[in-house]
Amino acid sequence: MTNLTLNDSQYKAIIHNKGPMIVLSGPGSGKTTVITYRIKNLIENLGVNPNKILVITFTKAASEEMKERFNNICNKSYNVSFNTFHSYFFRIIRDYYKYDLSNILDDNEKVNIIKKIINDNNIFFDNQEEFIQAIISEISLLKNELINYKLFNSKYINSSTFTLIYEQYEKIKSEQRKIDFDDMLIQCYHLLKQNNAIRNIWINKYDYILIDEYQDANKVQYECIKMLVSLERNIFVVGDDDQSIYGFRGSSPKFLHKFYKDFKGSKKVVLNVNYRSTEQIINLCNKVIVENSNRFEKNIIGTNKKDKSPILLRSYDVSEEAKKIVEKIKRLKSNYPLEEIAIIYRTNLQARAIVETLKDYNIEYQLKDNITNIYEHFIAKDIIAYLKLSIDKLDNESFLKIANKPKRFLNKDMLKEAIEICQNKSSALEYLYCKVDLKSWQIENVNELLFHLGNIKNKTAYDAVRYIIKIVGYENYIDDYANFKNIGIKGLTEILNEILESTKGFNNIQDYLNHIDNMKQEVLKKQKNNNQKGVVLTTMHSAKGLEFETVFVISCIEGIIPHERSKNSLEIEEERRLFYVALTRAKTLLYISIIETKYEIKVLPSRFLKNLIKIKR
Repeated sequence: MTNLTLNDSQYKAIIHNKGPMIVLSGPGSGKTTVITYRIKNLIENLGVNPNKILVITFTKAASEEMKERFNNICNKSYNVSFNTFHSYFFRIIRDYYKYDLSNILDDNEKVNIIKKIINDNNIFFDNQEEFIQAIISEISLLKNELINYKLFNSKYINSSTFTLIYEQYEKIKSEQRKIDFDDMLIQCYHLLKQNNAIRNIWINKYDYILIDEYQDANKVQYECIKMLVSLERNIFVVGDDDQSIYGFRGSSPKFLHKFYKDFKGSKKVVLNVNYRSTEQIINLCNKVIVENSNRFEKNIIGTNKKDKSPILLRSYDVSEEAKKIVEKIKRLKSNYPLEEIAIIYRTNLQARAIVETLKDYNIEYQLKDNITNIYEHFIAKDIIAYLKLSIDKLDNESFLKIANKPKRFLNKDMLKEAIEICQNKSSALEYLYCKVDLKSWQIENVNELLFHLGNIKNKTAYDAVRYIIKIVGYENYIDDYANFKNIGIKGLTEILNEILESTKGFNNIQDYLNHIDNMKQEVLKKQKNNNQKGVVLTTMHSAKGLEFETVFVISCIEGIIPHERSKNSLEIEEERRLFYVALTRAKTLLYISIIETKYEIKVLPSRFLKNLIKIKR
């Protein structure tokens, strides 16, 4: 360590030998340096056998990076074990249950199984892909939290339907002798709990365990680790409770706080020097996170690196916000590579305006997440069908999609007959209108639709979509749909409003439809390209662990951050941690953006900004 400059806290953590230690690592505080040099010190100065050291990270990429960083600081190769939680626990159950890689269910197989179950049981949702992912996430959560599935309350379906899906999913896996990634954890937990001989084998396998990003641990991971620590309790965990942001996966800062109770006599070191950001950014971030009560107290300091103060951007709506940000990026790119500029948002839905504006300005960008392609949502497809039908009555496919949205009491047999007779040669809608055996009230409904389509045809895209929502009654259909499915209306309304927002600036329907086709192709191309370059677009969750010279955190308003679904104090504290993570990605320049209206409704700045009124505007 003679060539390494360390602060006192880093040095204390690195030279720690035996017994439990918790290292609280603030943003940009050099935690990877501490972990890798601690391993080096254990081997080269304290004589620990490398084979007896286990390092656990949360992702394969992080594990590989940690291993590479460690190998780079050593003059010779050491056989230290670098694992993720999943790979380590799989090693344990693999030996006992005789599993191999062929027994692991991949994500596509999992989706296909759930899809078959919901189709076989006639469980219908318009956006099936979104529904399947939601159910998969809930199954994962209950396993990670060690919850009995019969006591789990789904947010999306009633308890009996959730139980049916869960039991059939488990049955199919069992018949195929397959396990998913969550099974690796829960099967390991039950094996260690019930089999003392196996537990003792693995306890004796490693003398030292080091765990990175410990604030991301969930209950099943925490309980397994407690059972695997040696009698000497040489467990060394590194984490930051202020960056615990994965509550939806069962992660919680409480496991960092429980560490003292479960490993009595633990030593604590706080890595409080931020080497990443300027003093101005650090001071602002401290003011944000200090409002949380459920946290270890830390005084994060910098290295006297100064630059511009964080800047507050104000815009009327998301369209103006996107233009302001992209115009700033145009000026900034002469001083910073585009890859060193990030736009960070709370939800993927917010990416739409930014993506479309970057494309208009011909500025390269890259997507860290598979963003929600709003134009693929069933609501967007319905709206598009109305628009297409208004300019082409022969578009029978579009007619079929919206025939009963809202309800017009045109039964499936009637519609099928009209489509088969007309095919693409004549209008099925007009055929129905002339059909002699139609009831008078059905004729009236068809006539009303024809009247609406005539009104829509020559409107601007914005006026046309607004007409569909308000006058044709599509918002009533969405309300009925939410009631029928017993799901919240807010998410659907937000999609509808975002579609309306996307129409602004298009003088006619055809230009808007062309724009939609272009954006579909654009997003698809980006998602297929693994070597993207340009401005980084990312959610707050995916931004964790990254850093950039310039960061824009957008639409910092109530309802977005904190998200409107976050109600209780624990949820609000996690939202504040999420905001803190976003802000602390910035090294030199930080822009915080707020809007005055969302979907033409007045909105308030985020409560997390209340102590930051001195931000430069």
